[in-house]
Amino acid sequence: LLVHPGSTAPSRTYPAPFWAAAVREIAAATDWPVVWSGGPNERSFVSLTRDAAGVGHSLAGELTFAELAALVAVAPLLLTNNTGPAHVAAAVGTPVVDVYAQTNAQHGPWRVPNRVLFADVPCRGCRRSVCPVGHHRCLRDVPPDAVTAAALDLAAEVGLVGRGARRALVGSGAVAG
Repeated sequence: LLVHPGSTAPSRTYPAPFWAAAVREIAAATDWPVVWSGGPNERSFVSLTRDAAGVGHSLAGELTFAELAALVAVAPLLLTNNTGPAHVAAAVGTPVVDVYAQTNAQHGPWRVPNRVLFADVPCRGCRRSVCPVGHHRCLRDVPPDAVTAAALDLAAEVGLVGRGARRALVGSGAVAG
């Protein structure tokens, strides 16, 4: 599992504790290895998030763009915000779960298996890098368990989780039937 939790815009960055909770649940349900990525300016955010999740290895700030693109290309699944790696995933065919701030609704993943999660808020489409009203509800109203369910459902759809595992996940309520 590749997780790119940061973004250049604070208005498009899902909160660290939410990422941590979702990734911790996904890792527990799947035993997948977790790799965290981020740019040089995101090292501390990624470290904080990874430490809170308690799983994985961070490559934040260590990769060139070409190396990040190669990592996205070999990842079986990417979790991210609406930021550059989501578009790279679409370009290379990597399934992506995109926690999507509604700041600019036209830039979602395209032609790749995906789940786009967002909260429909009155201020959607603001096109701001910093939340102009300060509540960040477009992201904060997306619960971590929705990210977990989306990731596990997408993984089952693309064959990363076998049918027996999917049935168990559906039975547990983690994935919609």
